[in-house]
Amino acid sequence: MSHWNTLLQSALVGTARQPVPAADAMAGEFGGLLQAIQSGDAQGQLLRVAGAVAIGRRAGFVAPGLSPSDAPIAAADERPVLNDPALQAAIADALASGPLRLQHEGLAAVTAAGLRLPHNLLPTALDAGRRAIDLRPSVIPALGERGLWLAARNDDWRYAVGASEQADAQTRWDEGSLEQRRAVLVEQRRSDPAAARDRLAAELPQLPAKERAALLGALAENIGPDDEALIDAQLKDRARDVRQAAVELLQRLPASAHVQRIEAFLAPLLSQVGGAWQLNAPEAADPRWKDDAIDPVRPTHDSLGERAWWLYQLVRQAPLSWWTTHTGMTPAALLGWAEKSDWKDALFRGWNEAILATADVDWGDAMLDHHHTRYSQRAWVGQLLALLPRERRERHWVIELGLADSGVQNVIAFADQACAPGETPSAELSLQLAGALRTRVERGDLANDYVLRQVLGNAAALLHADALHLLADLPRAAEESPGLASALSDTARIVRARQLFATLRLSSTSSSSSSSSSSQGRP
Repeated sequence: MSHWNTLLQSALVGTARQPVPAADAMAGEFGGLLQAIQSGDAQGQLLRVAGAVAIGRRAGFVAPGLSPSDAPIAAADERPVLNDPALQAAIADALASGPLRLQHEGLAAVTAAGLRLPHNLLPTALDAGRRAIDLRPSVIPALGERGLWLAARNDDWRYAVGASEQADAQTRWDEGSLEQRRAVLVEQRRSDPAAARDRLAAELPQLPAKERAALLGALAENIGPDDEALIDAQLKDRARDVRQAAVELLQRLPASAHVQRIEAFLAPLLSQVGGAWQLNAPEAADPRWKDDAIDPVRPTHDSLGERAWWLYQLVRQAPLSWWTTHTGMTPAALLGWAEKSDWKDALFRGWNEAILATADVDWGDAMLDHHHTRYSQRAWVGQLLALLPRERRERHWVIELGLADSGVQNVIAFADQACAPGETPSAELSLQLAGALRTRVERGDLANDYVLRQVLGNAAALLHADALHLLADLPRAAEESPGLASALSDTARIVRARQLFATLRLSSTSSSSSSSSSSQGRP
């Protein structure tokens, strides 16, 4: 256990039960400092030592058991560092207090420009990735070799520890982070699916559950019938996340034995009476379900009843195409039919999960059309919208805009969920949304609309760059409440940062074009 973690334990249980760990084993000036301040009452010792170690960890403090002389040297960075003071300040501010989307954009702009973060921003970026797992794919590429080296010196930053950026695929697989190893598998699946599958099969038994689930998901790339045996075996894994990953992969293989078993369980429940389809739920749990990751025991606090719980699990594992083929109905017709069923909650919940698992765009579109008037009641709307191409996605937002005065707020909220980092609504829709927001600010709606204040900041981080000028220099009142002043200041700060990030992207694009042009001009 590291010295820091021992200090944390002392703080949690009290110094009377666990004394402050001694610093005698630490060599060098830092060890001497800790020994010098380790005097007086135990509580004072703990606070002084914890403060010193906290600062040391940010600077790459080497823990006891590893002599500083034995610490590896960071590899040389091949990428130049970001030197522009204004951009450095904007990224530092975004990482410290900006919305997650702004942090993604700043880090991605640095990486896209072929640059790396300066040394003074490495601890800030690593801490941001520690706090937000979703940010890590943007943090790690921007670190450079020094950042990877620094991550290895601090337990809180271990998520970023991996192989050198210049390492070959085998080294990245053997020594890399989880993200690097998954990237190796995905890359190999594109060129040699069988070899990637064999690589994963050899490693799976030794991996923790989190890594088993993440790496198994890489088989979605170029998935085929030859993958069935390995995936099917994971249905018996002790970890629920691994079983769920296996189920979602097998749904992409309609001819798999697992899918055939699920369809055999479902078929007797769906019958035609007088030309109309009727659905029943299972009367009792089937002992064979355990082989297909179906849990017969309903969770205590689940909203579904016991029979609906069983039906939902069957529905979410069945291919969506089975329903259209078996009934002859379109997705839209099936959704209308389900609305009248006694088992509609199980059907909609199961279908929604199946849509997300298989990324079925047509079903997703139909589900959104069916419930577009009740968007605010559907927590999964953003996930469904994320499946759709921009044109089909924005059709739903245009409908939402016309429903009520809060339409612009709803659209921005759903767009924030649906647009991946670096993705925005179209320039045309962004201009429409930004214009509507500016109109509301100009007429004074921000004074009493606290939700609108939050939406304004989200819009500044989300909308297309062509619309940012409409959110810049918003009118200010002579007298503003602290909350209103903060909302307007935050919006202005986000807009300025994004405009700076855009210049970084433009300069990198211009450099690439110039390089390409001069290369093409050579004889």
